[in-house]
Amino acid sequence: MIGASGVRGIVGEDLDPELVAKFAAAFGEFLAGGLVVVASDTRPSNEMFRYAIFAGLLSSGCEVVDLGICPTPSLQLMVTGLEA
Repeated sequence: MIGASGVRGIVGEDLDPELVAKFAAAFGEFLAGGLVVVASDTRPSNEMFRYAIFAGLLSSGCEVVDLGICPTPSLQLMVTGLEA
């Protein structure tokens, strides 16, 4: 499920909002809070998972910046610019 390309799975089977929120909360705990920049692609599941990610990160004390739908190079630029 977790590999070099990130977290992968079949939506509704391997991946659901509850699991994604728990994963995001664990990631936020690992970071000990702080600023996290979140972006998504155009897949139909992005809205459902974005909100689960926000919930998990916020529950662990992170500050979240939502870029919405955003290409990876723009996300990288924002992470660098915001020192996230």
